[in-house]
Amino acid sequence: MKWYKNKYRRHLCDIHIDDWDESFLSEFSPQVYVENLKKAHIQAAMIYFQSHIGLCNFPVKNGHMHKAFIGKENQIEILVDLCHQNKIDVIGYYSLIYNNLAHDDFPAWRMIKADGRSARESGWRYGFCCPNSVEYREFTLNQIDEIMQHFKVEGMFYDMPIWPHLCYCEHCKKRWAEEVGGMMPIDAADPSWEHFAIKREEWMSEFAQMVTKRTKEHNPHCSVEQNLAGIAMPKTERGVAAGVNDACDYAGGDLYGGLMEQSFACKLYYSITKNQPFEYMTGRCNPDLRQHTITHTKDYMTTVVGITIAHHGATLLIDAIDPVGTMDSRVYDMMGDVFNYYSKYEPFIRGEMVGDIGVFYGLSGKINRQGQNFMNYHCALGTVKNMIEHNILSQVITSYQQDTFSKYKMIVAGNLNNIDRGTIEKLIAYVRDGGVLYFSNVDEMDLVTEFLGATVKQYTKENVVYISPRKEYEELFTGFSSKYPLPVDCRVPVLEGIPDENIVATVTKPYTAPGKKFASIHSNPPGIPTDIPAVVIKQYGKGKVIWSAAPIEKESIRDYKKIFINLIQYAVDVDFTIMSDAPKDVELVLFDDSDNSALRISMVNLNCIDIADTILPFTVSLKIDRLVKDVHVLPGKTKMPFEQSNGYLTFKTNPLYVFDMYQINY
Repeated sequence: MKWYKNKYRRHLCDIHIDDWDESFLSEFSPQVYVENLKKAHIQAAMIYFQSHIGLCNFPVKNGHMHKAFIGKENQIEILVDLCHQNKIDVIGYYSLIYNNLAHDDFPAWRMIKADGRSARESGWRYGFCCPNSVEYREFTLNQIDEIMQHFKVEGMFYDMPIWPHLCYCEHCKKRWAEEVGGMMPIDAADPSWEHFAIKREEWMSEFAQMVTKRTKEHNPHCSVEQNLAGIAMPKTERGVAAGVNDACDYAGGDLYGGLMEQSFACKLYYSITKNQPFEYMTGRCNPDLRQHTITHTKDYMTTVVGITIAHHGATLLIDAIDPVGTMDSRVYDMMGDVFNYYSKYEPFIRGEMVGDIGVFYGLSGKINRQGQNFMNYHCALGTVKNMIEHNILSQVITSYQQDTFSKYKMIVAGNLNNIDRGTIEKLIAYVRDGGVLYFSNVDEMDLVTEFLGATVKQYTKENVVYISPRKEYEELFTGFSSKYPLPVDCRVPVLEGIPDENIVATVTKPYTAPGKKFASIHSNPPGIPTDIPAVVIKQYGKGKVIWSAAPIEKESIRDYKKIFINLIQYAVDVDFTIMSDAPKDVELVLFDDSDNSALRISMVNLNCIDIADTILPFTVSLKIDRLVKDVHVLPGKTKMPFEQSNGYLTFKTNPLYVFDMYQINY
């Protein structure tokens, strides 16, 4: 069995420490390090062989070893051996792209910004090397050779396979000229901007796959993970796409954006990983590693691990070493308490995640073709948040899940672009065969043409417009009407050719376009009704499509959320798998363990900022067509009273502090 299959408690201690001061790492102790890992009940430890500084922590022919290890060159080797002696698997850490020493020593390897300077020359701490530099590639491969020859490890982790900024070095210019032709674009106004984003994703994917290939050549059994944090973040310049994930044995990455972002990321990593479990990485410092001496509360860290466990993932908690090489043992006492609490749930991490709503996330769609401040990421994240708050089971899906689209009652695809033709055809077939699709905007014109039979005339000049429901649909819009329509802060496409009977709402413009002339000095009130379609509901084959000119699915204000839920419930004419009166701060995650005739519902209290507030008991009704034998609370298997009728199993939960897991046996 691969080491990662049943190792859910993982750890990394950042050692991005320079060596200009002789005290740096002078107190580093492999023995103390491992004692802390044991305190924290760690099953797999990520160990630094090299860092963003570019210094290696063992003797190397290519590059430089950290001065602290002169005379004691085997310290990391001892650390690796001690981990293995204590049945802790070891994953080696190596930093790609971020390498200060390589940047400083070899100017020709540097990533260069549009102004002709590198980021480090502009005052940044970090030095970035371009993966299109053949010499930098060879240097990286040579260091990987040395690592793999020096250490016996279960896995390797390669950090930062991203473009930290747009690169205009000579190597990138050369590749662009050879593969595309002409000058590299500088900004989104250039017609080749989208092609530029695609090429940069291709280049980084190629580099990532080269790194994995070289690692596997040394040890085919060594797992490879490359940091996929960038795949879950809306940064066009980072250029992280499916190709980097293809270079990984399992998906994972470090994120620091809070509990809702974590829930989204866990769903994404669950959906794209080649092998389960995926890995969610985050820091113990509050709010992130910049605050070196502030630690998140125990309740918060318990919630973080609970969200990952609920999605059947592995958690890697990140600490950062003190410059002198010491570690705060109190941190490991807390980690130990948290991991020990969840260790008893690990035997129940089995089965397949269940979702009613598939939330489509385009791995290569991190742009907005109109230059507006939203993209598919924001639409997907907003949808997941809304589903959690309304106790509707959702899963993040990508092009990887084309063959499983049919299992979802509805697919939500906000502001899609750069989707491959195969996925488009699968979405079309999904609706034709009876599925329900919500999509917004018109960046993916094939969907607009196929489903709506419409053409795009232009976009509105106004960057604030209103959605005015027709009279017969006002109930869906919760109090908004043609007189008091729903505002949206974006320009919207003007579509022609949509039959009038399919138009649910139209666009109302403000009295004026942007400029000094206004009707009301503080706002742009609605003033000019139009026939421009704003929301369309249309039959297609056996299924149905909902189209919105504006991405209301991304909004966080209650009114938009309720309207979006109303549209879903109007279009989906089947019951959802779970109905519950759980508060909006509670996330429900369901897994079907058919091999053991069991369903398991995890419940996570997301109201924790520092200290979690106990949630009073609530009711859960689960749609099930099998006779239920019993319901009990894990891990102690305390039985719970339940009722089963009309196709639903219903039970009342215990009070929820941070995390609970219930098993339904049938």
